[in-house]
Amino acid sequence: MNTCLFVGIDTHKGSHTAAVIDSYFNTLCIITFANSYSGFDKLMEKISSVAGSRSITFGLEDSQGLGFFLADYLVQKGFSPMDVNPIYTDRARKATIHRDHSDAGDAVLIAKALIRERDKLSPVKIDKVSIEIREMVRYRQMLVEESTKLKNRLHCLLFSQYMGVTSVFSDLFSKGALAFFKKYPDPHLLKGVEEDTLATFLKANSKGRHGIKKARAILSHLPISIDRNLSDTRAYIIASHIKRFTDLRKELASAEERIKALVEKSSYVCLISIPGIESVTAAKIISQVIDISRFSSASKLAKFVGIAPREKSSGRKKKFEKSKYGKKFLRSTIYFMVLTHISRTRNGNDINPVSRAYYLKKIAEGKTKKEAITCLSRRLIDLIYAVMRDRSIYNFSKSKFLVQHTQILDTVAG
Repeated sequence: MNTCLFVGIDTHKGSHTAAVIDSYFNTLCIITFANSYSGFDKLMEKISSVAGSRSITFGLEDSQGLGFFLADYLVQKGFSPMDVNPIYTDRARKATIHRDHSDAGDAVLIAKALIRERDKLSPVKIDKVSIEIREMVRYRQMLVEESTKLKNRLHCLLFSQYMGVTSVFSDLFSKGALAFFKKYPDPHLLKGVEEDTLATFLKANSKGRHGIKKARAILSHLPISIDRNLSDTRAYIIASHIKRFTDLRKELASAEERIKALVEKSSYVCLISIPGIESVTAAKIISQVIDISRFSSASKLAKFVGIAPREKSSGRKKKFEKSKYGKKFLRSTIYFMVLTHISRTRNGNDINPVSRAYYLKKIAEGKTKKEAITCLSRRLIDLIYAVMRDRSIYNFSKSKFLVQHTQILDTVAG
């Protein structure tokens, strides 16, 4: 321990700040260097001159983001940098009197965390496929959010432009509906259009789903009394929105194809063997977990997600409450995955008999539906952890649980 130096690095976009301390928490030097390979070389020169024969342990606060290039550089140099959770830095800052916030101060706190929290830290692992997946998931999420905003705007415009006609289509954003509103963004354009002509158009753009009945229902709402100038303006905006929305759909489909290819290239492709987890869901999990070896148990992964209850005990009283912390994005992913697991197909078959059986068992024990979903979420964390840790294929075809609880489950389901 006395022959080791600890280097805490506070990462930023243009430059990083490093603090070198010894095992007695003495700050030996503060180094500011550029976020470039030439800057990294200068850092190593300065640290080598200070360290001498002593070993060096590095700690980075954002090794998968702004500090990725530096982390990759250190790994290639033969070091094993540690990933320092920002919580440790924030907690240490709050313990000071003035709570000063500076790059040099944060670098010192990161270096001290290397000593104090050594047993809780895990080494940085550069998994470039997982990072690629994370970037594509973020890109897809941006497209989804933009698409949702566009849908909301388009929905308001269509209702204002066509009023009752919008109720004719069960889905305003289906291929047939979008084709209709793109061709007739102004209701005045339907003046003089025959039922058969409109029916032929609808049938051609909806794979035969819509026909004469739909055409008759649309034309029955005409004429619509709207000022011609106002309808022209709305028609222009509607046509523009539909074009952008269609482009977004194509872009989203392309992004999902790329995500699928990246997941298949990942070492965690085994996740898609779990019912309810397709390529996009698997990518969301991988993008947050990055490396499953960061977690020594499924319980720690559950805490990371925010599903594990938070203990709030005092004296003889043992109390647990719902955690407000964790990765919200990953928690919502698990939640929707649970809903898929407990649902059934149109034919009435269970998508995942084991998960649905566990869910019904918890309800039979007196749990509310919300509590049963939380319990199942926790069990699925165990499953995800085991599959990712062992890189194994999930198989639920053999289960003693179903046999043991058939009578209870049938009663609850009924």
